[in-house]
Amino acid sequence: MKLRNNIFAAAFDYLKRNTDIKTQKELARRMGVTETTITRILRDYVDVTEDIITKLQTASGCIFNLQWLRGEDPIHMLAEDVNNDMAANSLLPEGSRIDQSSLVNALLAAKDQLIEELQNKYNTMEREKDARIAELNQLAEERLHRIAELRRVIDSHNINMSDYPFHMGVAEQNVSPK
Repeated sequence: MKLRNNIFAAAFDYLKRNTDIKTQKELARRMGVTETTITRILRDYVDVTEDIITKLQTASGCIFNLQWLRGEDPIHMLAEDVNNDMAANSLLPEGSRIDQSSLVNALLAAKDQLIEELQNKYNTMEREKDARIAELNQLAEERLHRIAELRRVIDSHNINMSDYPFHMGVAEQNVSPK
């Protein structure tokens, strides 16, 4: 069944259970259409048009949410459901309005706060990066000193490779001693 036809059937069912409209004939009379039209809609033979939605809304005393009848709002069947939901979700007292300049000021303050938080985070990360760079520079300097120290030790032993009985690479070449 098409969405709008299904919604029409649900609306008719609601009317049968909660109003004095109990039959397709009564609904058709109030809408100003034939009973055959209602039957064709309920059997999904014809599409529900905007004209039919308007006639249903008028016949029911405008109790339905038009967005629900059109298939745009799957939650709020009745117009009063929309109003109740808006009142329940509202953070403002009933009847009050937000001053547009106050709203803009609140948004600007939130933006400024976010910028300040991001700036603080950036500064913290910058300090951590600088500390890590200094630590790595110190480690590199210590290693350079160690390399220089090991070179001095090697040079102090004054090892002459020509005094060895085997020349370099003898293990790989299977060469006999001199």
